[in-house]
Amino acid sequence: MKESIGAVSIFQIVILFILLFTAIMCLTINNANAFGIKDKITNIIETSEGDFLDGENLNDEIVSSIENSAYRTTGHCEDGYTGFQRDGSRVTNDGPAAICIKCVHVSSEVENHLKSLLGGNLAPQGNVNSFYYQVVVFYQLDLPVIKQIYDFKTKGETRLLYNDIAGLCS
Repeated sequence: MKESIGAVSIFQIVILFILLFTAIMCLTINNANAFGIKDKITNIIETSEGDFLDGENLNDEIVSSIENSAYRTTGHCEDGYTGFQRDGSRVTNDGPAAICIKCVHVSSEVENHLKSLLGGNLAPQGNVNSFYYQVVVFYQLDLPVIKQIYDFKTKGETRLLYNDIAGLCS
């Protein structure tokens, strides 16, 4: 009887380690996928100088990037963020979003700081209207049996942009 209890306990420990290993692998794969799509969207916004909207929806380049990836996770955007679905349409009524984008204005204090560091000749002159976008995507711990336990998110930022073409900063 002693050996049978020992064998069952060892079997349970092995199953527990297999489940933990599976959870870590799922989280790692979903994390890498989320970081990849966040980087793609950030690069598209930077290369288009902030022109990433077609009216109220995301442009075709971002939508095709999302559709061609294995990114399927959604979450809820924080206050100040604009949520978009996988098809590029804007989220209404605080529904689940695939991507959240926020425009952040850079204050004139940065301009004054640059002038003090670089001198008046090298620093940007005049009232520089600069901003950057924060992009938030979600990933989850997607276990085969339990499915969605908790949503995680990753946040990325573009470089400084100087034209508000998209209109999110208005």
